[in-house]
Amino acid sequence: MEIVESLLEGITQIFGMIIFFAAMFICFIFPIILTVKNIIHLVKRDVPQKKKQKQTVVTMVTGILLSAFDIALISSYPWDKPVVINEPSELTSLHEPFSSDYALSLFLFALTAAVCLIILSLGKILPPLSAVLCVSGVYGGIILSLFFVSQLSVNLLNFDDIFFLAIPYLILFCVNYIIIAARVIRETILLYTTHFRENDIEPKNAFDSFLRKILERSAGWIWFPIFGIIPLTGLLVIICILFGQGPAGIINAFTETSDWAYSTMISPPPVEYEGHYLCTVAVNGHEKIVKPTRLGIRHGVKIGVNRQLCVANAFEQLIEDRAPRFHKWVRYIYDKYGYPLSKHITTKLRADIIYMAMKPLEWIFLAVLYLFDRDPESRIAVQYTGRHVSEFMKG
Repeated sequence: MEIVESLLEGITQIFGMIIFFAAMFICFIFPIILTVKNIIHLVKRDVPQKKKQKQTVVTMVTGILLSAFDIALISSYPWDKPVVINEPSELTSLHEPFSSDYALSLFLFALTAAVCLIILSLGKILPPLSAVLCVSGVYGGIILSLFFVSQLSVNLLNFDDIFFLAIPYLILFCVNYIIIAARVIRETILLYTTHFRENDIEPKNAFDSFLRKILERSAGWIWFPIFGIIPLTGLLVIICILFGQGPAGIINAFTETSDWAYSTMISPPPVEYEGHYLCTVAVNGHEKIVKPTRLGIRHGVKIGVNRQLCVANAFEQLIEDRAPRFHKWVRYIYDKYGYPLSKHITTKLRADIIYMAMKPLEWIFLAVLYLFDRDPESRIAVQYTGRHVSEFMKG
């Protein structure tokens, strides 16, 4: 029975690690791969249309989903609430970059821009008015992306929080949209100019003739869709009003915020979190990953410990015994950089990430212990017990 339980536990741990690394790949590696491919598709002219179309759909769907996730990661504090410093459930000390009250307006405008881009990427001839409106939607998406980037850019170099990468990755999606938009508009101009030259079809009426002339001229593709943004935006505003967002919902999404480029609101001063602070990965992480082993004593307080924590503390104790001057330097580095970082390890996900990131160092610490300590496992075992390994060693 114990063997079966151990086997099931091992399978669960493996499955958990697979999910963890898959999530890290989707969130951090996959967007970079998409960006490289989109740049290649912009530069190369001989990429199959279906391949480019699939790439566009994947980029838009993945980008919108990850953007929503990243925005939620940055903060959930509305502008009129004080930021709680060291709040365990929050990743940053910033307010939300886009007003959650007008999230529907922002989503509707972003979704419209993405859908217009996907439609044009199909590489098919559309009716003239549909083509103009789709290009207008793409132009609107470019404008929205530029506002999006400028809103976030003021905190682009904010490294105070552990998940500071959320902002660059949000900007990365906007960059991808602009790259794809440039390619799609170029291909659409070529598609329509070629179509009208090869197919001498008479227009049905004066309005149809007017639209065709616009589509036939490259200059028209630059200026006319900008005017087409006006009716398209008007339609979206009407929809926003019907859903209670108001006529300026998309503007308020940017301005009714604090701490960002277009913010117009002044937030209350931050307050200090007063709850009990758990500062170890062994306590905060998922048990299946960080594997807490027992309770220990730290500064007179009971804490949960795992092998990684004990190994690191045993390594520090060893260098304190053998090289006290070097230990003072190590301790100084930790106090200056390690302890401030540990304040942010307040959620299970962050604790799991730090645990995995620390694995190579854990192995190095273990190797040093086995190289220079007569009984490394005993030294590891007595950590956080209030005892020193020398109490159990003879000679």
